[in-house]
Amino acid sequence: MPSHSASPLQHPARRPLRAVAVATGLALAAGLLAAVAPPASASTTTTTTNLSGVTLNVADQFKEYETAFAATGTLAGAPYKVSWSQFIGGPPIVAAETGGSVDLGDMAETPTVFAQAAGDPVKVVAITKGAVATASPFAIVVPPGSSITKVSQLRGRSIAVQEGTVEQYFLIQALAKAGVPYSAVTIDNLPVTSGSAALTAGKVDAFVSSQPLTALDVLGGKAKVLETGAGVIQTLGYLTASQAALNSPAKSAAIVDFVNRLYKAEAILVKNPKLAAQTYVTTYGVPLAAAEQAVASVQAVGTPVTPAIVSYQQKEADTFLKLGLISSKINVSKVFDVPLNRQISTAAGLKA
Repeated sequence: MPSHSASPLQHPARRPLRAVAVATGLALAAGLLAAVAPPASASTTTTTTNLSGVTLNVADQFKEYETAFAATGTLAGAPYKVSWSQFIGGPPIVAAETGGSVDLGDMAETPTVFAQAAGDPVKVVAITKGAVATASPFAIVVPPGSSITKVSQLRGRSIAVQEGTVEQYFLIQALAKAGVPYSAVTIDNLPVTSGSAALTAGKVDAFVSSQPLTALDVLGGKAKVLETGAGVIQTLGYLTASQAALNSPAKSAAIVDFVNRLYKAEAILVKNPKLAAQTYVTTYGVPLAAAEQAVASVQAVGTPVTPAIVSYQQKEADTFLKLGLISSKINVSKVFDVPLNRQISTAAGLKA
């Protein structure tokens, strides 16, 4: 499935594109399984709409939603059916939503910037944000024996990162913080699963990773962390819906109920770290130690759409425009479905 994440228009030190349609969902999965949600006592949404004939087509990533619901049982008794499909990353989910095969999908914020720039009819309906300022699921890693000890030393180096994803935005911001122009590095456009292999094989000097892959590589002696996303970017998780689904009152009602049940699952998992870590092990087949590290690094809290989030995303979009990664300025506020988010937030007991 082709990606809707635009590739850079101009980049003087950019390697050929590879696996453009594939992005990373590992960090989003970590965010789900470690999220700090509204109190578990928050009531499931009630509605007068008959949902018995509704099927909600949900784009999952690495089975994180499906596994979380299975672990907590919070989807039991839903008055609608859920049809799951599995993706790697936000861009192909946007494409599926645009094509009509998916109603609802999870991703970080960056794919929605490219989706809006491309005119794709998707909207952000629910959000989580990082709750611990000193923690992040994202990291720039280098080989354990590398002479690189700080980000400023990446000037002139090759870096594996998936374009059109939040990992790319993290890299842009980390380089800027270190005084290194984005054009001063060579980008190898690889999904997170391939970037790790490229680093191990010595094909790149650094790699923008995410949990649980970071913990796996560090614990396995394959990488060391150069810098994390803590203090560099925010950790935002988005649920986006297709405009077609939002145009259906029944599917909109099902989305509100689904998100509320999801928040309840998250609340259960955060209150039981052992269950959260074991759920992570079940989902990804990683060792318990890696799962515990990943879960600890990505605690998040459900939040309504706030002016601060909109402002943050506008800055991100403007950054991509300045670098030539999108072709025209966009007003990011238009990608948020504020009325439906208000329903979701009210049902879940969220406060800004």
